Amino acid sequence: MDPLLPVLLLLLSLAAFSAASDEIDGCGGFVEASSGLAKSKRASESKFDYSDITVELCTVDGLVKESTQCAPNGYYFIPVYDKGSFIVRVKGPKGWSWKPETVPVVIDQNGCNGNADMNFQFTGFTVSGKIVGAVGGKSCSKDGGPSGVKVELLSDLDELVASALTSSTGGYAFVNIIPGLYRLRASHPDYEIEMTGSSEVDLRFGNAVVDDVFFVSGYNIHGSVVAQGNPILGVHLYLYSNDVKEVPCSQGLTDAPREGALCHAVSGVDGKFSFRSMPCGSYDLLPYYRGENTVFDVSPSSLHVSLEHSHMTIPQKFQVTGFSVGGHVVDGYGAGIEGAKVIVDGQLRAVTDNLGYYRLDQVTSKKYDIVAEKDHYKFNRLENFMILPNMESIDDIKSVRYDVCGVVQTVTPNSKATVTLTHGPENVKPQRKIVSENGRFCFEVSTGEYRLSALPVDSEGSSNLLFSPGYIDVNVKCPLLDVEFSQSQVNVHGKILCKEKCNQNILLLLVRLAGGVEHETKTTSLEQDANFVFTKVFPGKYRLEVKHSSSKAPANDDWCWDENTLDVDVANDDVTNIVFVQKGYWIELVSSHDTEAYIRQPDSSKLELLIKEGSQRICIETPGQHELYLVNSCISFGTSPIVFDTHNPVLVHISAKKYLVRGEIHVDISSPLEEIDLLEDIVVDAFKSNGSSIDKISTMPVFAKSYQNGITVFEYSTWTDLGEDFIFVPRDSSTRRKKILFYPSRHQFSVSANGCQDAVPSITAKMGLYLEGSVSPATPDVHITILAAGNSKYAMLKKGDIATETKTNSDGSFFAGPLYEDIGYEVEASKLAIISSKLDHTALLVRNLVRY
Repeated sequence: MDPLLPVLLLLLSLAAFSAASDEIDGCGGFVEASSGLAKSKRASESKFDYSDITVELCTVDGLVKESTQCAPNGYYFIPVYDKGSFIVRVKGPKGWSWKPETVPVVIDQNGCNGNADMNFQFTGFTVSGKIVGAVGGKSCSKDGGPSGVKVELLSDLDELVASALTSSTGGYAFVNIIPGLYRLRASHPDYEIEMTGSSEVDLRFGNAVVDDVFFVSGYNIHGSVVAQGNPILGVHLYLYSNDVKEVPCSQGLTDAPREGALCHAVSGVDGKFSFRSMPCGSYDLLPYYRGENTVFDVSPSSLHVSLEHSHMTIPQKFQVTGFSVGGHVVDGYGAGIEGAKVIVDGQLRAVTDNLGYYRLDQVTSKKYDIVAEKDHYKFNRLENFMILPNMESIDDIKSVRYDVCGVVQTVTPNSKATVTLTHGPENVKPQRKIVSENGRFCFEVSTGEYRLSALPVDSEGSSNLLFSPGYIDVNVKCPLLDVEFSQSQVNVHGKILCKEKCNQNILLLLVRLAGGVEHETKTTSLEQDANFVFTKVFPGKYRLEVKHSSSKAPANDDWCWDENTLDVDVANDDVTNIVFVQKGYWIELVSSHDTEAYIRQPDSSKLELLIKEGSQRICIETPGQHELYLVNSCISFGTSPIVFDTHNPVLVHISAKKYLVRGEIHVDISSPLEEIDLLEDIVVDAFKSNGSSIDKISTMPVFAKSYQNGITVFEYSTWTDLGEDFIFVPRDSSTRRKKILFYPSRHQFSVSANGCQDAVPSITAKMGLYLEGSVSPATPDVHITILAAGNSKYAMLKKGDIATETKTNSDGSFFAGPLYEDIGYEVEASKLAIISSKLDHTALLVRNLVRY
């Protein structure tokens, strides 16, 4: 290519711009490297290219109106369409330096500053870096660093080229630096700066960022301690942290107020203290000030500080507000008393620990009134007691008196008791106190040995009281609050004698009696050997009860006993040899009537009973299955026997089913003796009220009643339901010639009583009246009619009724009867084909017979 061609192109371009400028106003010029920068360019480096550089036309307020990119050779032109004052500003890569950075221009009819070129020189680059500080915990800012550190840029001849102070983040920068070899140096009057790499910088054609070669190992924490504005020497301050785990600290940590201290410092004569070279982080400062015998109080008791990347002076001063001094509250034997309140000048200031020690904080050198308080203790007082900083401790506060308290337990109503305190030291008089309503008592005594006794007050309800134990000896060196007396308590022992093996269904009850009224009841059950015991029983009168209750009827006693209750007087000695003997087993009966009965027991023995109407219990002495037989002469109770078992007792129901109706027939035995043997033929027919037949009842002679006054007694009976009505008709069922008649001939009877029935009115039986006669002349088969001559009160005969009929025999004789003897009779004879006539002489004959 022709070497003149680029020049020609440049001239053509300038010509074109010149021609355009004749038409459009604008600002133009060149951007170029300074001579120093140009000289530093190495031969191996390429030619400068300015096309990345921008030139802006701005208002005087900084607003961009127009901008343009530079040509590679650095030329720029900005067309301007408005007249006025403006600023032309060059903008290159960050960190590049320009001279000048802006040019003020005036655009008028003469163009931009009279069409003069506005040229800018590129003078150098930026070298930047950061000073790193020690980081101890997460609370530190990640971008932080020490500020105010002086960093210098030196030439290879150690000539100072530039210097800078680090910012709040530890960063520094050198601007307008031309390429070359340099060295860095850092310094600070208070920081220890370490170099961790090479400090040389080889700046090429561009900005440079230096590695973190400088390191500040830590920062100082400063503070001070005063008392009333005056510096205090010798106060120890301990450094703790939940953020920082480790710090460079060579000072010892002895006597730290608590574990985990990282470092500690001591205030000097000027009251100041320092922690040096601490890493950035959060810390807690705890002051601790101990004299020869005294711990002083410092406020605040702790202080939280956050250390950034710089030294720190704590604005708040630690104030020594007073000192702490300890003391001891002890009993009469020198043992510490826990939980005692320590009152100083009327204000609660401390409570003793488990060994009796306490500490008073923030006291000053003056006199105090110090007392201790605790329930059931009395202490000596420290009055006008002078407290000094060099005191080893406050004098002991000693307990001089103690409460001795307890209770007297009584159960007897309206009883009163008194407690005496005797046998004490020589200088202590005996004391006596009546217990309160709830039985409590208290004495206030000094250290020593005493005897306590409980006694009854001489009153109606207390004169017979006895207490246990008889006395209690105590050694008082601290309060005693659980002394206990009670009415003497003994054990009540006994045993059960059972028909068979005893079981756990047996319950024993001990009922306390007072004033004729039942009070509390104790219960117990049997032990395995059939023994029982009531423990801790107070003296007094009791009723001891025993019962056996099955699961079916737990409220009832289903065993009978020789005695199921015993009265017991309990005194001071155990009660023994109480025995309850099981007599048998209760069987419950419900009967509708009184009745005799007997029980056939398993051993075949017989137990006679009289059962009463209603509900009752019968004690059966032998266990097992039994048969109940009911014996009642006038009531039938149904199926017999009734079977029951003592091992499975059930309610036995007895209800009437039938009732016995009895009557008697009195037979007049004045008849000839040969007729008497035939009297067993007497029977009684029973009819319902409607006349229907019910039964034929046999009779039985009652020999115990017979042969008295010439009378033989026959009895008849029948079982029937309640409410039945009967007609009883006796008759002679024999076949003999002469028969018996009955006076009356029938009885009507109603079964109305719910129990034994009255006897049916007796019936008298006599040999019937018989008529004998004949017809003359002797004529057979004559019909003989016997007529009643009056009204009978025994037979159903009225005057004129036919009493009986018969016929004459072959010899003309007749025999008629039986007839009732309470009336007279007329006899008539008739025969067919024969005119009947009244036979007066026959009637006469009959009368003669009746009289006979």
